[in-house]
Amino acid sequence: ELSHYSFKYGYVTHTNQRGLYKLDLVNLRYTRSVDLTPYNCVPAQVRFSALYGLVVMECLEPVTNRPTGQLLLDYLTDSVIETKPTLPGVPYISPDSRKLVTLDRSSSGGSTLIVEEITANGLQFTFDVKTTLNISDITFYPSQTTHSYDLYASAQDKEDILFLNLLTGKVEIITGVGKAIPVQLTKWNNPNRPISGSGVFGQYMVTPASEALFVINGRSRTVNCEIGAVFHPSHNVWTTLKFH
Repeated sequence: ELSHYSFKYGYVTHTNQRGLYKLDLVNLRYTRSVDLTPYNCVPAQVRFSALYGLVVMECLEPVTNRPTGQLLLDYLTDSVIETKPTLPGVPYISPDSRKLVTLDRSSSGGSTLIVEEITANGLQFTFDVKTTLNISDITFYPSQTTHSYDLYASAQDKEDILFLNLLTGKVEIITGVGKAIPVQLTKWNNPNRPISGSGVFGQYMVTPASEALFVINGRSRTVNCEIGAVFHPSHNVWTTLKFH
């Protein structure tokens, strides 16, 4: 939704290094390094909020990969403006840069979704939702009740998809979406059940099962159709065609 914004820099991480490297996207060279050693942070995931220039990082400890919380970086100054050592999990930012959702997978099973609003003054906690589902992947979907987004999440080991209203915290479950691909068959830490929407102007999402592809209607929150005879699909990509 904020694709009309143009940014000159990106960030690069290196394996087991506690820092970020700022990359000039025009000249393709590093312009600055950000030392994260004081926070014991090897960035595992980095997300960017275009609206307020915030960089959100999931931090891990070197070698052991133990979670060390979350860091917030200012895009203009490259300085750490907030630390959250007790908040582990993977951050996701909505396409309008107004919502931050952190997915915390419990080692004992189940998941917690921590929802925060991104404002000019930083992050404001909204609510959290605990679920028995072991969440595999997340996608944002244009809200039918607000001018922002809601969330859909797929499950690693159940035939369910979770819907979460990011304004009210209301949860619904869509059932009957087939058995997911076994986690051990995935590579490079990819989700075993990716889920992706068709963009701002589409009402459908797609998610693979072990031997089928399911199309979900996001408006009615129902299974629209099942495409069978597909063995272990692992990725899905939406393409947009322009007709003249």
